[in-house]
Amino acid sequence: MMKKIISDLRCVNNPCNKNILTLESLREVGDECIEGFLKCNVCNSRYPIIQGVPIVLQNFHEYARQRIITYGKWLINSKSSKLKDFLRSVGTKIHFPTSNDRYEENNILYKAYLYNHHHYHFDDRLLSLLKKKIEPDHIYKMLGKKNLDLSGIGLDIGCSFGSSTFELAKRLPFVFGVDTSFSFILEARKIMYDTMTKNLEFIVSDAINLPFESKFFQCVVALNLVDRVDPHKLLASINSCIKDNGKLILIDPHHFVNENSNDQFDSIQIRKIVEKLGYIINSNESYIPWIVKMNERSYLFYFVDFIVANRIG
Repeated sequence: MMKKIISDLRCVNNPCNKNILTLESLREVGDECIEGFLKCNVCNSRYPIIQGVPIVLQNFHEYARQRIITYGKWLINSKSSKLKDFLRSVGTKIHFPTSNDRYEENNILYKAYLYNHHHYHFDDRLLSLLKKKIEPDHIYKMLGKKNLDLSGIGLDIGCSFGSSTFELAKRLPFVFGVDTSFSFILEARKIMYDTMTKNLEFIVSDAINLPFESKFFQCVVALNLVDRVDPHKLLASINSCIKDNGKLILIDPHHFVNENSNDQFDSIQIRKIVEKLGYIINSNESYIPWIVKMNERSYLFYFVDFIVANRIG
């Protein structure tokens, strides 16, 4: 984690009301904190920094419980005794561990997104059958188009390996990418250093409990996220952190169905919710093809809706 972003991060425990966090650095390389804690002096919460990745979540114990294999790697690979002690104390509270997180390293969706990020072969079996080739990264590249008129600090929610985050970084002075997958964020940060991109940072964070102060971002992007979290909570979270006259970009197939209600969030309903929150949408419903390759014999094909909404100041 780049130490210069510390002043931008806030506590995510509700009683603290987004209190500023401080850094306890245990291992450093230059201006980078490799191991340490982000600390709140109001509620005494500690958010660990592991392998350079800040994990700013309200319930770290539950997060570790759901990805027990990843937790084991943290414990083995941590160098500082203080971080090891913290992780061991978390482990004593884990009584029913699981390792079914599809988005962590070597699981099915991790592999799918990794393949799409690194492999755009023109001889792909499916793409070669189509009259018009559909490159898996063209959705991300749409964010780099100049007609979007982007400015200010950006936020990419559900960034996975950061394909969309890197495109935003070409247009904006600084961009934060957040995702709940530690493995996604770790890989995104490796790509950041390999490409020597200096105007972005990646954080493990919950989309509906973001570690930033209100009205902090001028531009917020959420790609393929509406179907993964409650849309009302997601849009409320985004609305709290986006500035007046800011820009919201939603890119989604809109196939979320809430099993506990009759709500079906198609693109028309999502647009109505966004407009009620005080945004103007100037584009019509769109059907943009997007392919996610799961493996050599399996693909997910979507038509996504690309919504650009401007918040009324």
